[in-house]
Amino acid sequence: MKIKRMMPLIAATALMASQAAMALPIMIEGAGGGGLNPWALIANGSSKHIVTPAVFGTFGTTPEYDLYSAGVNLSISKYAEVYYTHQYMGLPESMTATLDSGVKSGFLPTDVTNLNSVEQDIIGGKLQVYHGSGLIPAIAVGMNYHMTSAPLPLALTAHANGADYYVTGTGIYPLLGSHIVLNADLYITRSNYLGLLGQGGADHRSYSAQGGASVGYFVAKDVVVGAEWRSFPGNNLAAAQAYLATQMADPGVDMKQSDWYDGFIAYMPNPKFSVVAAILDLGNMANIPPDSNNANQNGFYVSMNAAF
Repeated sequence: MKIKRMMPLIAATALMASQAAMALPIMIEGAGGGGLNPWALIANGSSKHIVTPAVFGTFGTTPEYDLYSAGVNLSISKYAEVYYTHQYMGLPESMTATLDSGVKSGFLPTDVTNLNSVEQDIIGGKLQVYHGSGLIPAIAVGMNYHMTSAPLPLALTAHANGADYYVTGTGIYPLLGSHIVLNADLYITRSNYLGLLGQGGADHRSYSAQGGASVGYFVAKDVVVGAEWRSFPGNNLAAAQAYLATQMADPGVDMKQSDWYDGFIAYMPNPKFSVVAAILDLGNMANIPPDSNNANQNGFYVSMNAAF
């Protein structure tokens, strides 16, 4: 009975001690977290300064796509973050060729001619509304505003700009002589491919609820090994898919977005620096034309951040 009563205290102590000893990795959109999901902990919440700036960068690659992401994150005390991220994604030659063909055939606008990349800026913020106590995890709310280079999203009937929102809960608990990190996310979103292909679509202007989860285990005091999952609105671009399939006379065109998965290892040697490497399973990535390899996008990413 004494052990049961002590478990909440042990879990709370583990959460506070872990936060104090590490610089949380910064996920792909700019918030402190894993690679795919934000966590309820603050990226540099262990700092003694009121505002702690950090710079970060991520490179992700699959057989057909390369994504570069860089930005700045400001941790404010132990309770909030604001961040800015710029993302650049190179498009496969098969998609560029398809877009050019569509322009020549008259069913796509001329401003997607020779388009071989898309870019977006993300401005966001996260507020920890509950620090965590015992077995109850820390809880945070956040928002991202996406501003995407317009030609491709507009050609696909999506909006170029828009916001999404999230709630995240994160706990660190003792397990087998070390600690386990458990995280869950709820997103209210209409972003296509993290916003890189805009927001919503012709028949999907409203928001939908999506999920995310992360689990990690401290194999050493500064090394976490884990995995993540994140879902997305799958059918936002259904109208664009139907239109392209008709114009190209090919029913195999597939614009549906798959859930994303990763398996990661994070090294957090001190409160100022962290680096993450991961393998990726992104599934279907705007499969145009259908005989390309866009349907099975597996790869890896590396990410690092440094605080000042």
